[in-house]
Amino acid sequence: MLRSFANITTSGSGVIGRRGFLGQMAAGLGAGALTLSWRDMLMAKAKEVQKAGKSMILLWMDGGPSQFETFNPKIGSKFQGPATAIPTNVPGVEFAEYWPKTAQVMDKIALIRSMQSAERDHFRAIKLVRTGYPIMPTINYPTWGSVVARDRYDPEFDLPAFVRIGKPRIKTRDVTAGVLGTRFESFKIDEAGKLPEDVLPRVSPEVLQRRLALAAELDQQFADAGSAKAAREQQEIYKRTSRFVLSPLLKAFNLDSEPEKLRDAYGRNYFGQGCLLARRLIETGVSFIEVINGGSTGDQGWDTHKRGFKENPVLAAETDSGYATLLNDLQDRGMLDNTLVVWMGEFCRTPKFGADGGRDHYSDGWLCGFSGGGVKTGQVIGATDAEGVKVSDRPVGVQDLFVSFCHILGLDPHDEYITDQQQPLKLVEGGKLITELF
Repeated sequence: MLRSFANITTSGSGVIGRRGFLGQMAAGLGAGALTLSWRDMLMAKAKEVQKAGKSMILLWMDGGPSQFETFNPKIGSKFQGPATAIPTNVPGVEFAEYWPKTAQVMDKIALIRSMQSAERDHFRAIKLVRTGYPIMPTINYPTWGSVVARDRYDPEFDLPAFVRIGKPRIKTRDVTAGVLGTRFESFKIDEAGKLPEDVLPRVSPEVLQRRLALAAELDQQFADAGSAKAAREQQEIYKRTSRFVLSPLLKAFNLDSEPEKLRDAYGRNYFGQGCLLARRLIETGVSFIEVINGGSTGDQGWDTHKRGFKENPVLAAETDSGYATLLNDLQDRGMLDNTLVVWMGEFCRTPKFGADGGRDHYSDGWLCGFSGGGVKTGQVIGATDAEGVKVSDRPVGVQDLFVSFCHILGLDPHDEYITDQQQPLKLVEGGKLITELF
């Protein structure tokens, strides 16, 4: 099974285990033999680390971004609005003017302009696009990060396999681990650089261990009374949590060690700093990171029914630096080929707009950007007509996305897993590989 980015395994060629690696590093530092930081040491082992399996970062544009004001402007169309187009660094490809930095990394993006789905309601579309399955009343399908976390799960790895940075605009539209259960739920960070208050222990490690030992005794009594399964699950949560809060890897969540110039380049806002944290977590070994971008004001986010001509430039300005810098930073560190970065929302916006530039929900010709992970970038896949009303070339469905995710991450989309209810589910039901990506 493929493992997360930093789970270096022992081999005849001398690659040491992750825990052994950290231990040797700490011993060397204690003896004064090593002067490199933990991250420097990790990157010095880049070739070995890259054998551990590809990771994924999902940049989630909560609310459904307008294609006209992002990456598929239709200059000359009556539906375009005031946004003009600017060239990218790929000849013949233009973006809306609000994305000058992302335009200069188009060579690192494979942009799909012809996404289609039948869902134009937020709740239903979010469930579809985040799980690969339409809503079913009898099955709570898991979000894709939980599926990846299940495959990459390593009980000896200190950090969660799945981390979510940022909050959904509307809590009731969140997508959970569903039938996969709490073991594969995301660890949630509302704001990059700020761990939840209940993460850092309020007592010494020794006191914490004594309390955990007492809890284990009580859980065993509970198990002996006939609730063994519940007790095992509770104990697993305790063990994982204690290992997490006491781990030296917890410092990956702290952004203070990053150069001020680099933090500025990412953008001093929730999304930009979230992208920086995503890069740090990928370095550390987390397999799936989701960075939610719902805008910094109100709860409209990319759901620009109102004030679209005013709000879209603001939303783009908060996103442009983080997206572009993340791709450049990953490439500079030799990590982009081993990390799939996906930019998307749940759908797009109607060609027709109101007097203030507001657009309604639309799902014919929405956008998805692929970067890294071995994808063939610097290209556009699919197209919409001159007015941006209909897909005119190479329609791509939601299940096609998930089949392609599987291909990149080394998963078999036809594999089945068994839920706690003893129900077999495929990773993806239907869909075809987007062959142009490879």
